Amino acid sequence: MLRSVICFFSLTIALPLAAKDQAAPEGFTTIFNGKDLSGWSGSDKYWSVEDGCLTGVADGKLDYNRFITWKDGKVKNFELRVKVKVTPGGNSGLQYRGQERPDLGEWVVTGYQCDVVPAKDDYNGMLYEERGRRILAHTGEKVIIDPQGQPWVVGKLPIQNFPADQWHDYRILVEGNHHQHWIDGVQTVDVIDLDEKGRALEGVIAVQVHVGPAMKIQYKDFFVKHLPADMPIKTAAEAPIPADAVKVVPQGGKPKKAAK
Repeated sequence: MLRSVICFFSLTIALPLAAKDQAAPEGFTTIFNGKDLSGWSGSDKYWSVEDGCLTGVADGKLDYNRFITWKDGKVKNFELRVKVKVTPGGNSGLQYRGQERPDLGEWVVTGYQCDVVPAKDDYNGMLYEERGRRILAHTGEKVIIDPQGQPWVVGKLPIQNFPADQWHDYRILVEGNHHQHWIDGVQTVDVIDLDEKGRALEGVIAVQVHVGPAMKIQYKDFFVKHLPADMPIKTAAEAPIPADAVKVVPQGGKPKKAAK
């Protein structure tokens, strides 16, 4: 009898702790309530709330990527923190400073993206531009994008593996035209975008289910901090590209030395 009472008492303590959402860090706003899709716009064919998580599911038959968009504001300069878990073979992304483009298809969002691709260490946490300049920096690269839109590798960062089916902390910091991503405290990219015509300085936040194998992606503890709107834009003089810089390998391409 005593053992049963102890087990019941332990259970009553453990349950509230397990169900409790993480509080927003100081200065941050919670943008997903963990209960329903209030404040978000997307198709319930792909998106739902499961176990308190923003959950995307694709059956492997998608003909193009589908997004769900946070509708309660746009971001300019900001810091984003979120926990992410994706099934093996899954592919998703954290879209930011994005643009909704219904003219390109239902639930399409273009713009910058922090990729979520555990199967590819050099893609997981990289900077991609959906329906635009595409790969801007692989994971492990410090990059300057020149005024003509060509990204150049100017330094390296360590690359780590972050396994699928586990929760990982993703962090994005954008200040002016300076973009930085982290996974579990490990910096994955550091990018300065000097391309005035190609870059975006404001837009929406969205997340993605991707074409390819069947997948499930989950997000929780989704927080954003808005930074001052007038943060300085780095110039070409402040971010020179070294003569020995190498072009970022395009999707499907091969490394190419600078030809300046």
